[in-house]
Amino acid sequence: MDKKEAELRLWMEREATDPFWPHALGVYLMGVGRWREAEAAFQEAIRRSPTHYSSLYQLGVVYEHLGCEAEALSAFREGHRLAMEARDMQLMRDFRAKLSTYLGMDEW
Repeated sequence: MDKKEAELRLWMEREATDPFWPHALGVYLMGVGRWREAEAAFQEAIRRSPTHYSSLYQLGVVYEHLGCEAEALSAFREGHRLAMEARDMQLMRDFRAKLSTYLGMDEW
């Protein structure tokens, strides 16, 4: 474990209810190719905050990388629903682009 990962894990423990820290750890782990550990980190972020749609997006990307299409589609669908509720237009467009890839839709 390098210094950056150790620091992120420490903050995850200190801020036990904040979804930011496991999300940040997940992004870091994706960057170093540790996809299953990234999956666990994003799942922890979502456990801490079930409406953390940014983590759902990243979780979907992890599932895509791992070849788990059904899980990716599920994460993207739920994240899109939450992004719509939050009126986060940028992330909503990102989710729609991913869903279009899976569902073959050009327009929503």
